[in-house]
Amino acid sequence: MYSRCLGEANQIIDSACFDIVFLDVSLPDGNGLDFISRVLNTSCKPEVAVISASGDTESASRALRAGAWDYLLKPIKFRELQTFIERTLRLRDSKNLLRSKAQFDRGSIVGNSPLLEHCLDQMALAAQSDANVLIIGETGTGKELFAQAIHENSPRSKEEFIVVDCTNLPRTLAESLLFGHEKGSFTGAHEAREGLFKQANGGAIFLDEIGDLDLDIQKSFLRVLQEKRFRPISSKKEIASDFRVIAATNRDREHMIAQGQFRSDLYYRLRTHTICLPPLRERISDIPLLVEHYLDRIHRSHPGVRKRVSKDYMDVLMRYEWPGNVRELVNVIQSSVQNAMTEEVLNPYHFPIEIRMATLSRKMERASCDKDGCRNFESMIPLPGKGEPLPSFKEVRNAAIQSLERMYLEELYSACSGSIEKACKISKLSRARLYEILQKHNFSLKRK
Repeated sequence: MYSRCLGEANQIIDSACFDIVFLDVSLPDGNGLDFISRVLNTSCKPEVAVISASGDTESASRALRAGAWDYLLKPIKFRELQTFIERTLRLRDSKNLLRSKAQFDRGSIVGNSPLLEHCLDQMALAAQSDANVLIIGETGTGKELFAQAIHENSPRSKEEFIVVDCTNLPRTLAESLLFGHEKGSFTGAHEAREGLFKQANGGAIFLDEIGDLDLDIQKSFLRVLQEKRFRPISSKKEIASDFRVIAATNRDREHMIAQGQFRSDLYYRLRTHTICLPPLRERISDIPLLVEHYLDRIHRSHPGVRKRVSKDYMDVLMRYEWPGNVRELVNVIQSSVQNAMTEEVLNPYHFPIEIRMATLSRKMERASCDKDGCRNFESMIPLPGKGEPLPSFKEVRNAAIQSLERMYLEELYSACSGSIEKACKISKLSRARLYEILQKHNFSLKRK
């Protein structure tokens, strides 16, 4: 089936069950990349192949992050297209077989957004092979959870899963930790030590933030990957070890390679299977499921009244940018539960101060313009050519503080429903200090 534009495609995408959808980047009514999520949201979840006349790496990266299976460059020869379709259909059959057997355990990975489902499909395929895996994603997206799930669903699941944090790992410590050493190899080596490569024999080793690994260690590690043999420090004998490598990074690989910070040959050997994890801000629909999951977990570990969330609380979660991703969300939930103490329902005033301030800042930005025009702090500063004197920093700062305090009091009023006791608890102000600020702004928490 063929459509000439996104509008037409939007009408027919639900009319049949497609296996593959080819999306052109340049269409008369928009960018095909913006339609990927729409395709993946259909019931059949077809594979998406993006086609383009330009080799734009940014577009290719965006397409793959959005869940596209591949990025093809025009012109496409018939034989190449035929091979691609055959390969993609085999992949799709394999994924459907895995789903039908219901044999994949996702562990603690929570969500059902199209982007996450795409990652789970890739993870299921990686688990069935013994090839190296590279997981790419921002800090807090769950790279270790995915690595653990790959191992737990692989033929090596009964063997060891060794985790190595490569962040700030000095060269000398990295060599000893990974390769092991003989007694007396260096000062403090009072006994021989078996390295993690040996301990991972038969199982898998997860190298978290591998981009931070010292270049010399990268060179030695490449040889281990190729030969599955290594020599502990000061040892005369090589040791064989059969292990699988799963690596992860949150850094720009191409930039690191260009800057000489990461070996290209190691990168190409690691990326046999590549899984790009989406940031939480790109799978907002998973937040309610994540909240319920972690509230259940907190309740199991700390029995008592099971917390619920208010609509206002959830609205804030859904609007926040989550720079720290799922890890930050978990910390916020834990902090909110602690702040709520005996209260059963979580409300916005239970958030950590950082979230509350970020939310307040966004509300101030939205409130800075109304139907009569802009009324923000910039209006205090005269535009060039008006001949007006520039106000002092102190004047601008004081005006900003006054406006922020007034905005905060409005939010406080909404949160405390006129209760002074509740207002003091939320604001962490004494009754006397709160009354002082209220009087300063001629503001009352008791309104008719």
